[in-house]
Amino acid sequence: MRSCGILSGRLPISGRMNKSVDSHSNRNPSPLWPWALALYARPGVSEALLALQDKADLDVCELLWGLWLLAHDRAPVAELASRLAPVRQWRQHYTKPLRRLRRDLKAQAAGHPVLEQMRTHIKAAELQSERETLRQLEALTLSASIPCPPHEAFKAFSRLLIGELAPHHQALISQLHLESENMVPPSC
Repeated sequence: MRSCGILSGRLPISGRMNKSVDSHSNRNPSPLWPWALALYARPGVSEALLALQDKADLDVCELLWGLWLLAHDRAPVAELASRLAPVRQWRQHYTKPLRRLRRDLKAQAAGHPVLEQMRTHIKAAELQSERETLRQLEALTLSASIPCPPHEAFKAFSRLLIGELAPHHQALISQLHLESENMVPPSC
């Protein structure tokens, strides 16, 4: 694959909006956490991500990382699974149990201030766990992704992080990709 975007200092012609050569040339990618928060806050994004998490069993943090890679003209490498293993173990051991506890407490906490406070603390711990997941994913960027033309990057993203999905889930991924492309990258 040929180099593009970040490393070459030029932007491939892809019809992207709100991107400038200056946002990519000779700079490191924008930090993942604030980028992910900005994307998550856009209309419809949180709903789409949570639907993909709950209905297609995709990991929101991996999706955000993959979209962030695409926004920086990078694609995941073919041997991604072994590099993601420690991140996935973290998620399995910490994030998923916290999410399960938070969700299990929802009905019981309604109208019970002490339980609602406990649920709020669990929710904060879950968010911290997701932030740690994104930190781990961002740390993998140089070893687990390569500069790549946008159309090739999306193919790799789809193949390596998403796999086969139902058409309505594929449509959500496409909407998320478009939404992330339309974001103005945070300044570095």
